[in-house]
Amino acid sequence: MKKAGGGGIGFVVLVVALAIVMLLSARAWKSIFPVAQQVLMPGAAGAPGAVPDHGQTGAGEAIRSGNLPNLKQMNQNTDQHIQQVQDGAKGQD
Repeated sequence: MKKAGGGGIGFVVLVVALAIVMLLSARAWKSIFPVAQQVLMPGAAGAPGAVPDHGQTGAGEAIRSGNLPNLKQMNQNTDQHIQQVQDGAKGQD
């Protein structure tokens, strides 16, 4: 009796397709690698994606010093403002 199973041609086609995909991805990686290496280099000012100094250091200083905003207080202030807006809108109706 003959075994039930796939033929060898399907496996060969799969291996050839996989080899083609690997070859194409290797070529793409080689063309992108120099740019990726520059971007990942620490302190590269001329690298693509590097952000120039914008002079606004307040957020970084607040994080380093531990003086972050109180989110609960901000939420209460927002709720108060929403209530004020709603009260003002009721008077306009």
